[in-house]
Order: sequence, then structure tokens, then C-alpha cells
Amino acid sequence: MRSIAVNLLLTCGCVLSLATPRTAFAARPAFAYVNNSPAQGLGTVVAYRVNGIGQSTSIPGSPYSTGGLGMAQAVGSEFAHRIEVSKSRNLLFASNDGSGSISVFRIDPERGSLTSVVGSPFAIPNWNAFPGISLAVSSDGRFLYASGSTLVSCFIDDQGALWPIGSQWQLAQRVGGMAVAPDNTRLYATVPNGVIVLATGEGGLTTDTPDFLSVGSSASDLRLDAQGQRLWVGTKNGGILAYTLSAAGNSIVPDSPFLSAISNLSGLIVDPSARFLVAYSPIEQRLLGAKINPNGSLILRSGPINPPLAPTGAALSPDGSMLLLTDAQARFDAWLTQDDGSLTHLDGYPISTGAVPGLTTVATFPDKSPTPAPASPAWWTLACATALALIGGRRAQLARG
Repeated sequence: MRSIAVNLLLTCGCVLSLATPRTAFAARPAFAYVNNSPAQGLGTVVAYRVNGIGQSTSIPGSPYSTGGLGMAQAVGSEFAHRIEVSKSRNLLFASNDGSGSISVFRIDPERGSLTSVVGSPFAIPNWNAFPGISLAVSSDGRFLYASGSTLVSCFIDDQGALWPIGSQWQLAQRVGGMAVAPDNTRLYATVPNGVIVLATGEGGLTTDTPDFLSVGSSASDLRLDAQGQRLWVGTKNGGILAYTLSAAGNSIVPDSPFLSAISNLSGLIVDPSARFLVAYSPIEQRLLGAKINPNGSLILRSGPINPPLAPTGAALSPDGSMLLLTDAQARFDAWLTQDDGSLTHLDGYPISTGAVPGLTTVATFPDKSPTPAPASPAWWTLACATALALIGGRRAQLARG
């Protein structure tokens, strides 16, 4: 009789599950933060919660003032990483171009609200207003690197305050994108003609002579994979270059650059699991998705697309399932992603953030609120009830016999 019950339960479950539509899209909810930097206006961070089906709602208390000023865009400043988060420390960092300062907020990991850290915004010694202050935070949340009139490193104390340490580098060229090696031994920064690789450590930036990767084009942005083994560099007109990184040296991936027939692949985003890469640019209103092969090479899967806004910033949700874009009109856009780099626009977007127009960049943070136990699907409940009824009937039949 036990085998009869099991078979009945499985049969009913299978039949009813085939008749029940699967959820087309479900992702881990996340928080999204938009750093709005209006020219000579007060900077703000607009906060949203994006649920599992891509719907966004404003976080109570948003927008949050950075206490600093924005600045008009200058040539080469389009792809600075003006906002960064530390998932390990629940901290958010936002640069203020017009004030030459950095604002720090503590993130409530369950509600998404922000609280300004005491002393914020933090001024960097010898810094002035600078269009395109780019930020990068170490994976352990102990160090913040920033490029303004100089490239500096800061220690992040227990309260989230910034303390400049280590060597300061005066670069002859403007820095675009930046990324820190996962082991905090190197800092990668794009300059117009290539990538500068600086040594870092427990004392911040060192005085060691930097390495240099020549990309043969006008470099704009870069991204590392989570292991620090691959590097991708975007360019304005020379495609996307891929590098393999190792202690023995850095080597370019065969057939680089990729997608070189497509211009303006300037801003880059890489999936946390290095499954796909997204490139975007406000120039020609460009967006595309590409699959990342095991060796770091790229295969175009979506685009180039003309999105409904000209993106100046982009971020992926922590699980990589959604792409979020922002533009200079303070709008917010959302796309679904697939593992192979395919992109699908979400209905209901773009939306206005309500902020003053200006340069915008976006970062995401995982919603760490407890996840309630999922309710049993209706088909499973019905299957169990059917099976139990049949078992009861069988018992009655046996009793009569």
C-alpha cells in the first residue's frame, strides 16, 4: 500500500505540475542606489528596492543628500565609477565631483535605508573639484581607492570614516574605470591610452613603479572577474580587449579585441559569475550583451540595441539577473539578463528618479532581509489531497474485503 501511495502522489504531482505555468522570472530582491551629480547642484543618492519580478519602489527617506556638489561633465569623465558599495561592510560610497569629496553612508541591509557616516562627506587632502572622481573598494571593505586630481587610497575604519594612507599618484591622464584585485595587491585603472596597474597592500598604494597595458585605442572602462584572473577593457572605437592575469604576467586573450566592428563600447559590466558581459554608452545610445567563454573571449548575443535612454551608468543585480541603467535626465531603466548575455527590456521602464538632471551612476546591494519559507504551490497541495483521498478509498475497500 505504501508503494501505491507514493506512485499516486508522484503521478498526481507530475500531471498537475505540467498544467501549472512556471514563473517566467524570479530573482533575489535587491537595493539599487543612484548617485545623481547635477552641475553645481547638491548631490543626492536615490534608493530603490527592486523585487523578484523587477518592480521598483522608493526606499523611505530617499533621496539622501550627499552633502557635496556635482559638476558638469568633462571629456573623458563619462565612465568614472562615482558610486560603489561594500557588501561585506554594508557601506556605500558616493563621489562629489564639484566638491572634490567622498560621501559615505551605512546601509541598512534589511530595509535599504541609508545613514550618513559621522564626518561625511570626507575631503581628500590637496584635492579640488574634479569632473569624474572614480571609486573602487577592496573586497574586504577595508580600503577605498579614488581618482581625482590625484589617485589616492583610504583606510576605512570601523565607523566607515575615510583616512588617506599610502602613496598618492599624480597621473598625467584622466582615470576612467577602476577595479581592485580580490587579494588587494593591485589596482587597475584606465587612462586614455591603456591601463595602469599599481601595487597596493596593507599600507594602501605603494611607491612601486606601475605596470602598463597598452590597448592600442582610447580606453574608457574596465572590469575584473571575481577571482581576479580575467580583465576586460572597453574602448571608444577599438572593441573590447580581454586579458588573462597571473603572477607570471598578464597576457592578452587570443583574437582580442572583440566586437571591434561596433563603436562606442565604452562602459562595461561583468556578471558576478563571469557568464556574460554588458557594454553600454550614451554615445549613439548603445547597449549590447555578450557571452563570456571560459578563456575570456566574447560572443555577441544581444545588440547593439538602442535602449530608451542614453546610459551614463549601469549595474547588475547581485545575482546577475537584472541590468539597471541610468541617464543624465535622472531616469532609471531595467532589463532582464540571461546567462549567455541576452537582454530583454522590462515593461514599465524607464522611470524618473525625481532628481535634478545630471550625471548619474548606479550600484546595487543584496536585500538581506530574512526570506520567509515559501508556501506550498497550489498544484502540490491539490496533488497531496488527491493522493490521500485515493489512499483512504483504498483502505476502505480493503477493510470491506
